[in-house]
Amino acid sequence: MAQPDEEEGVAAAPGHPPANGYLPVPGGVPAGKMSAESQQGPKAGSLPLNGGPRDSPAAASGAPGRPQTQLAPEEETQVRLLPTGPGEETPGAEGPQGPRTALSARRFVVLLIFSLYSLVNAFQWIQYSIISNVFEGFYGVSSLHIDWLSMVYMLAYVPLIFPATWLLDTRGLRLTALLGSGLNCLGAWVKCGSVQPHLFWVTMLGQSLCSVAQVFILGLPSRIASVWFGPKEVSTACATAVLGNQLGTAVGFLLPPVLVPNTQNNTDLLAGNISTMFYGTSAVATLLFILTIIVFKEKPRHPPSEAQAALQLSPPEQYSYGKSIRNLFKNIPFVLLLITYGIMTGAFYSVSTLLNQLILTYYEGEVNAGRIGLTLVVAGMVGSILCGLWLDHTKTYKLL
Repeated sequence: MAQPDEEEGVAAAPGHPPANGYLPVPGGVPAGKMSAESQQGPKAGSLPLNGGPRDSPAAASGAPGRPQTQLAPEEETQVRLLPTGPGEETPGAEGPQGPRTALSARRFVVLLIFSLYSLVNAFQWIQYSIISNVFEGFYGVSSLHIDWLSMVYMLAYVPLIFPATWLLDTRGLRLTALLGSGLNCLGAWVKCGSVQPHLFWVTMLGQSLCSVAQVFILGLPSRIASVWFGPKEVSTACATAVLGNQLGTAVGFLLPPVLVPNTQNNTDLLAGNISTMFYGTSAVATLLFILTIIVFKEKPRHPPSEAQAALQLSPPEQYSYGKSIRNLFKNIPFVLLLITYGIMTGAFYSVSTLLNQLILTYYEGEVNAGRIGLTLVVAGMVGSILCGLWLDHTKTYKLL
């Protein structure tokens, strides 16, 4: 006669989920009916754990007398898989359904540090071209030499992007971030030793180091967004990371004409102004490199999404970098996107490199060229933010 009580005690024991993932509604249901229901599936008096299937009877009819609010697929997935705050455990993730997922508060600091050192790298790219006439007079070189200080960024990117992305995939996020920030800092300090009219080759060496750093920077926004941010934050986080680079270009258009005015008749004053710009950049780059060492981690303690959890649990031998590259170039939509993005980016870099020379042909003053370049970049920044928010909300990637 003690058997029914023992069965009931097992069913209600804390810490033991009931059979088939359903909790009985209190009300003294007989043990025989409960065992039959566990074999035949849930009935009206059962409540599913972590949400039942969308086509289940409970989901279709709902509780009597209560209006049913149907969630969108992404919202339903978010409710089941993601926590409600930083560091909180995902509902339903503690059982055999899958690993725990959580959002780390550190993700915002990681994104901020990356955006800032990406900003400094972009600033160093354009700081010569926007006052090209000043550096032509100081170093006694042609405009083509100054243009190469900008074009070396594009020249380095083409052959180095493949080993850089391989390093990111095989060695991870932290090492790639340290290389980008460290080379950016090193290049800035090398340029501090080039403030002499006969040391143009030193400033080219420093700029070349910054151009290599750029290769380890431009590929990180999407990786940081996917590894550190939840499904509803990925597009916005990626757009914000790219925004840091655009903001650096904007600052590069705005500050150099102000910090280094055209004082060709006073070489000492010009050298002092150039030193101020170089040393200021180096100080900021050094601070950001130190912060990168402290803040950047390979990944958060818990994956931010179920997709990241599955990716982290997959065996490394299942991934082939060479195969993924070949598959990309067999994908027609990707090739079309690559071509269109390349045309757009090439046009922007070309205009940015030659903007000062174009403006000075018809107007006087480097400040005018800087303001025009600033306007170009700010318009692009606004578009990046709006597109990121729109994609997070609608997921209409093909439409955009």
